Amino acid sequence: MGKQTLVRPAAIPADVWADAGVLAREWMIEQARRLGLNSGNSSLPPSGDPPGRLPARTGRSPSGRKRGGQPGHAKAERSLVPTDACDRVEDVRPSHCRRCGTALSGDDPAPRRKQVVDLPEVRPTVTEYRTHALTCPCCGCVNAASLPGHVPRGGFGPRAIAVVTLLAGTARLSQRLIARLLDDLLGLRISDGQVSRLQRIGRESLQPAYEEIAADVRGSAAANIDETGWREDGRRAWLWTAVGPSATLFAVRPDRSRAALHDLLGGDFAGVVTADRHSAYAAVPEERRQFCWAHLLRDFQAMIDRGGETERIGRRLKDAGGELIRHWNRLRRGEIVRTTFDAHHRRLQDEIVEALTDGAARADARAAETCRRLGNQCYSLFAFTRADGVGPTNNAAERALRQAVIFRKLSFGTESASGSRTLEVVLSVLETCRRQKRRALAWIAEAVARHLRRLPAPPLLGTT
Repeated sequence: MGKQTLVRPAAIPADVWADAGVLAREWMIEQARRLGLNSGNSSLPPSGDPPGRLPARTGRSPSGRKRGGQPGHAKAERSLVPTDACDRVEDVRPSHCRRCGTALSGDDPAPRRKQVVDLPEVRPTVTEYRTHALTCPCCGCVNAASLPGHVPRGGFGPRAIAVVTLLAGTARLSQRLIARLLDDLLGLRISDGQVSRLQRIGRESLQPAYEEIAADVRGSAAANIDETGWREDGRRAWLWTAVGPSATLFAVRPDRSRAALHDLLGGDFAGVVTADRHSAYAAVPEERRQFCWAHLLRDFQAMIDRGGETERIGRRLKDAGGELIRHWNRLRRGEIVRTTFDAHHRRLQDEIVEALTDGAARADARAAETCRRLGNQCYSLFAFTRADGVGPTNNAAERALRQAVIFRKLSFGTESASGSRTLEVVLSVLETCRRQKRRALAWIAEAVARHLRRLPAPPLLGTT
């Protein structure tokens, strides 16, 4: 197992280790490694950590202060609405003097103001359209009126459709729960089947925006990409996301292959991809690929946990990589200039490449293979130091998938290909609205209204 002496894991008794052969020792090391995996030394999420494991330390010493606001901090208070903007104003005056009982009158020129915010009772508005058929007194022809063009074909208007779409995407509710919530909150009676139909109309209304998002991401100079397991009609699938500078694209695909990546980005994508080291991303040329340093640092921590020469190699790599990311963050905050960062980068890049070379020759077999692969693809370790708009980690894509992962845990995926199409469209529009600082409900309602009137969809990107 590599060129070094096998190191006994602390969990293996010394007498058991002494009686074991080489193959048995390698097997025990591998089992101990698997049992020791956690979110700090692998790609496992923090939710997969055992209950007794504490979060990884940040390197900062405890401050000794109590939790919460500290003495002297700026107090956060809700600002008062101007009096003339209030829906209702009530003046409260004392009627008699509290000392002698004399009747009081007049106004305080500067009364104390207290405002109470509440929600009004909401009920649906119902508009009845009555079409008349009138007989011509001259020729006897019966003339039936047609509904105006803005009247929906179904029984629900644009805002009701927009609310259903928003609840399905943001609140991650099932059709039955959406129907129940609409009844409880708004007094809107609707069946599960009608909820499904309104979701379909919402998807059709948002489809042009989805295509706009896809074109924006595929034409961007850089994109963060990630994927997570999904279920479609009970079968295994994958939910992909591609995060561009201004828009976020989601897509459900049957696998996590290179073909799925090509379908997500299109054939003309020429930007830099930041992702993990999954084999599908090898389709992207090395000079246009950035490995996620958050994953790398966890891999280096796994080397440290293995002990021996592998621990020394892992510590060199983790220390140098962490320092490089700290200098990059300082550059982003404006604390150092570009020339200073470049000097740090050249020094630390040499240290990382040298440590990878040593690891390929001296670490245990698993770590040596990792070091060899990274050494052969070292250009993808440092693309963020050269390309504008590229960061060292894939946190943007992982954050984008976080809500979808919660959705999957609650709903177990989608029940059909049509449901997957609705999900990817709604998630893409909602996340892009958030990034564009748009109020999603108002924008979706406008998109639905235009769709029902067969008008061009409103633009989502470019103007706010």
